[in-house]
Amino acid sequence: MIKISGYSIGKEIGSGGMATVYEGVQDSLNRAVAIKVMRQQLADNQEVTERFESESYIIAQLNHPHIVQVIDRGLTADHTPYFIMSLLQGKDLAQLMKRGGVAYQQKVDLLIQVCKALAYAHKNGVIHRDIKPANIFIDTEERAHVLDFGIAHFLGEEGDNSPNSTEDQTQPGTVMGTLAYMSPEQKISAHLVTSLSDLYSLGVMMYVVFTGQKPKNDFVEPIKLSTEVSPELNRLILDCLQTEPSARPCSADIVKDDLLKLLQGTHLEEELVARADEGITSIKKRFSLLDVIKEEKYSSVYLYESRVDHKLLVIKKRPIWSKGFDATNLLKPLKHKNIATIFGTSKNSRTYIIVMEYLSGGSLQDRLIAPHDWWEALEFMRAIALGLLHAHQNGVVHGNLRPANVLFDEQGHIKLTDFGLDAHYQMGDERNWYKLASESISRRTDIFAAGVILFQLLTSELPTWRNRKLTDSKHIDALPTKVQVLLHKMLNWTPTSRHNSAREVVEEIDVLLDFHEQQQLEELAITRSMAQQAVVRKVRVAKRAFMKKVLMALGAVSISGVLAYVLVIMRVL
Repeated sequence: MIKISGYSIGKEIGSGGMATVYEGVQDSLNRAVAIKVMRQQLADNQEVTERFESESYIIAQLNHPHIVQVIDRGLTADHTPYFIMSLLQGKDLAQLMKRGGVAYQQKVDLLIQVCKALAYAHKNGVIHRDIKPANIFIDTEERAHVLDFGIAHFLGEEGDNSPNSTEDQTQPGTVMGTLAYMSPEQKISAHLVTSLSDLYSLGVMMYVVFTGQKPKNDFVEPIKLSTEVSPELNRLILDCLQTEPSARPCSADIVKDDLLKLLQGTHLEEELVARADEGITSIKKRFSLLDVIKEEKYSSVYLYESRVDHKLLVIKKRPIWSKGFDATNLLKPLKHKNIATIFGTSKNSRTYIIVMEYLSGGSLQDRLIAPHDWWEALEFMRAIALGLLHAHQNGVVHGNLRPANVLFDEQGHIKLTDFGLDAHYQMGDERNWYKLASESISRRTDIFAAGVILFQLLTSELPTWRNRKLTDSKHIDALPTKVQVLLHKMLNWTPTSRHNSAREVVEEIDVLLDFHEQQQLEELAITRSMAQQAVVRKVRVAKRAFMKKVLMALGAVSISGVLAYVLVIMRVL
């Protein structure tokens, strides 16, 4: 019987090609959990165990409403990997579809939720590798939860070579995954898998959800198999099923947005729609509500679509007494590649409204579960500093810079938003990590906030200070000295000891990035030189082997003749 310290293991509730799932209880909290234990054969594979140790932490950090939360992970006494997860009540999507009676609107809504989960994971470098209906769990409130993120990757190219495997089971042999849902590149090698491979699997799943069939070889277009499939949905499914990864949608966010356009907000409750439309009667006829991005006490954010050109935009609502309206109006005429475009503003007695461009890439907050390479972090920070520089030059201080206000467009370009808005915290329970309490808002507080973000990019942690000095971090200590100097200056407790302007930050970053680029070029030159030397060595070995064969063939020739021949060959070599 399997034993895991701190947990009581109950009955088996599921089993597959990679793992067995048990009901369990977390003893310390008396909390019901699901315990997924990998196949015991994996305990003998050191590579799999090492990969699990190095990468399972990242998966455990995934925190999203549509991803099953990993509470704990580790190795059993016999070194078999396991995950402890939240125990949900409901059915998986495969069971739900088999039962039948799932309405079109619910199907699309569930797929939208799956896309949101995939988009979040992909932004953090986590690929699922085994998207299929059996890995989508639907709880009793019809919310989708994606199971088993990245678990197939731990198994790499291992398999059980079971003769009983089917196309709906995790396949043995060269790769791990489910054959019927697997992208062409994944069937070739696990090393070719990217986030676009998940989108292919998503396309297969959409095909199955709407037609009840799996697309095989020269499959029939889904629109010919189901009246539920509109031309727009048909095109989306076919785009995801493109053999060439580059021909598929470039992100799960794009797929999500296309699905939202199909629903036109019909998945939203009437009360929520009424709140979203309140106060925008002048433009409501020109736009249709697609989704709620955020709805909180102090701020609401909604996604709308233009009825004319079908472009997406965002409408933000804030209480009339909150800050930011004046700063937003100052920014409205300004255009910069690193600042989100403001289309318009308005206000009434209770609320002010901001209409701005929609940025489908999400926020930087969604990309901080693991440290970034220092040069990538500096690329991000350069874009942030350029946006701040343009705002500062036009008399606007951000005052509320944080990862949630750093957004990405479809191409991955950074744009700043929410200038001048005030941050709200719950009765002092949360600390404002991005501004020192004793300091008035200024350009230098923006630089300090940018420094905190840079620290997070480099460490995936928030900075701490002792006696007004930044405390040590193993991640920071491993950085090039000049990167450390930049960071410490941005985060200096004394405002006058920081950079005088965002321009200075950009200039320092440019020097560091130029240095990194030069290093890369030198390393590339060394690699090429080594490759050329290897080719020369191979040619010499081949020539010597050829000479040896010739000498053996001439064994019957006189010694003097052979020696003469050898001299000729040696001159050639």
